[in-house]
Amino acid sequence: MTTQVGNTLFIGAEKPQQCDDCGEIAELRPYGKNGACICFDCAMKDPDETTRNFVAKMLVPIPVAKEARDD
Repeated sequence: MTTQVGNTLFIGAEKPQQCDDCGEIAELRPYGKNGACICFDCAMKDPDETTRNFVAKMLVPIPVAKEARDD
């Protein structure tokens, strides 16, 4: 299961579900258009869009200790 705890994202195996694009039963990820849950084959139909959606999900704020900052 993929979960977010605070600013930490834990990516894990998911139960097979029905792909929002093709209907295949597979492990899905929320990297399709508008956050659609898609299978690997559908993700590879447009790898640029999938990559953009993946990166957007990964962009979570990372806390930095005050002593490590320049301010």
